[in-house]
Amino acid sequence: MRPLLLLDFDGPLNPHRAQGIPPGYERHEIVEGDKSWVVLLNPWHGVELNALADVFDLVWATSWEHGANRLLGPRLGLPALEVIVWPSRRRAERGSWKTAYVAEWAGERPFVWVDDEVGPQDQAYLGRRQVVHTVDAEVGLTAADFAAIREYGNSFAGKEFRPHH
Repeated sequence: MRPLLLLDFDGPLNPHRAQGIPPGYERHEIVEGDKSWVVLLNPWHGVELNALADVFDLVWATSWEHGANRLLGPRLGLPALEVIVWPSRRRAERGSWKTAYVAEWAGERPFVWVDDEVGPQDQAYLGRRQVVHTVDAEVGLTAADFAAIREYGNSFAGKEFRPHH
């Protein structure tokens, strides 16, 4: 059973709280119909995520839902990924509103969940087979984040895989 890598977009892949455009990122204006968004994307993230697909099944765990495959993934060189479609938001006692849905959606599969709005309460709720990896929304995913995700993948897969630079 391959582990899942659950990916939030805003925060980890789009450092929406950054001051300016961080090094390595490019500004993109996305238009669909009468809606438009400005996002910051780092092409290196696509390379790293594609490498992680050797061990993990990548899944969008973002409020962009299927829009992530249409509007975001192609800009990072990602294939279409499975998508968690969120039921209506319910208020969480502690932690992220997504946590209970993530637990239900993933079932018994181990996973790493990359999000900027998760923390210790979410990890406690999910237990040991799941890893909650918090990313700073001012910075986005870094080499250290990818190293931590690879380490989990290596421990699960019983093999070592290296980053693509």
